Amino acid sequence: MRVVVTRPRREAQRWVAGLAAAGHEALALPLIEVAPPADPAPVRQAWAKLGDYAAVMFVSANAADYFFASKPPPSPVTIDVFATTTRAWATGPGTMAALRRAGLAAACIDAPPSDSGQFDSEALWQVVASQLQPGQRVLIVRGDDEGAANGGVGEPSGAGVGRGRDWLATTLTTAGIQA
Repeated sequence: MRVVVTRPRREAQRWVAGLAAAGHEALALPLIEVAPPADPAPVRQAWAKLGDYAAVMFVSANAADYFFASKPPPSPVTIDVFATTTRAWATGPGTMAALRRAGLAAACIDAPPSDSGQFDSEALWQVVASQLQPGQRVLIVRGDDEGAANGGVGEPSGAGVGRGRDWLATTLTTAGIQA
């Protein structure tokens, strides 16, 4: 079987290697490039206000990696926020692994169980819905198109221009949560 893998370059190489090991002819043809935000200011602002959020939802391992790579030097605002006031949300094991590599304790991360039948926003919502109260805020960290204004950090009240599905943001808003 011939397979074309369209994931971003970093993930594509792992997929190609795994498929080749399984006896398939695989070719990496990344359709998007994942890179740090062109303007890091929104990410720095998100870090400065991290304690204002009940949770930070990372849509992918790349989102987590770039968010933590942009972490400012330790300060009272950023030290142990995830251990004390803010939960980290991951849709699946890859994002969970990225958060663990970034230094978060597993006890600070919410994600669908590793044996879940699906790894997406819907599965994550089943895990986290009971944690939230109307009026709380959730930051959604996701990518955007090159040159977009927010550097991949979703802003409260839907002001972000990130790309991808808006199911979780819509569900949060419907529940009275700012996303």
